[in-house]
Amino acid sequence: MEGKAMRNQIIHLKTIERNTTLYHYTQIAGVQGILDEKSFWATKSDFLNDPREFSYIIEVIQQMSGSVFKNKEWKELFLKNIFKEGDHFVYEKNKEFFVLAFSTCSDSITLWAEFGNETGYNMAFDSEKIIKKIAKSNAIAYHGYVVYALEEQRDYILDLMQKKIPESFGLSFADIMNRGMTSESDPVFQKACRMFQKAAKIYAMFFKQEGFTEEREYRFVFKKSEGMNVLFREKEGFLIPYIKITMLESDNKLPIRGITVAPKNDSDLARKGMEYYLHRHGYQVPVELSRIKLRY
Repeated sequence: MEGKAMRNQIIHLKTIERNTTLYHYTQIAGVQGILDEKSFWATKSDFLNDPREFSYIIEVIQQMSGSVFKNKEWKELFLKNIFKEGDHFVYEKNKEFFVLAFSTCSDSITLWAEFGNETGYNMAFDSEKIIKKIAKSNAIAYHGYVVYALEEQRDYILDLMQKKIPESFGLSFADIMNRGMTSESDPVFQKACRMFQKAAKIYAMFFKQEGFTEEREYRFVFKKSEGMNVLFREKEGFLIPYIKITMLESDNKLPIRGITVAPKNDSDLARKGMEYYLHRHGYQVPVELSRIKLRY
């Protein structure tokens, strides 16, 4: 418990403000699952669109270590100790994570391309209310904005390394490193390395390459628990594992603010059918066409 409490104190994830909107891009089956079953699908983390999900942070740490550590011996000692678990630096043994993604962008050509220009829909939710509904019947491990800017990612790591962790020991960063140089097995140095490692694993879930910035993602991370049912869906000839994030039936309606139809899903029936579908479920919210105009 002490270790968990300490990690929570040194971790800072930026969460969404009140009275804002979260957008969920999906296809028609996703819309039906959300409204008919009151459930979202959270994808297993190593099946997301970025092949370096949850491991990109290793590159960030390695890149910044050259400028942070003026002393080459300090750098080698630090990297050796935080990466000594090898491949398990990011993926802890026997732990699986699933990600549910939203966006703060109401009409993104990048996300339409991923979720179907021809068949996609974008569901707008009241951010505060949807978070409460998800949390009411699901154990959210973490949620917050994804960080894309390399400079901001470095600031998170530096704050962790040089301020938050040393302050928790009542020491300076230099004091901790000097203890490690005196004896690599020094308990304070080893505990500081483990704290950094565990905190970095959490940040790893929210760091992505700058090329994905336009997604403006807000994500929820769920840890697979014993007895949790993992399902599979087909995508382009392969299977993707996911879990259902189900909200209580007693909650009645979801906090939907509206739905947008994808740019190339331009049949009049796409909008008309969705309006009638929502009406049958008791929702009186606008259904709009994407403002993005595409020729092909």
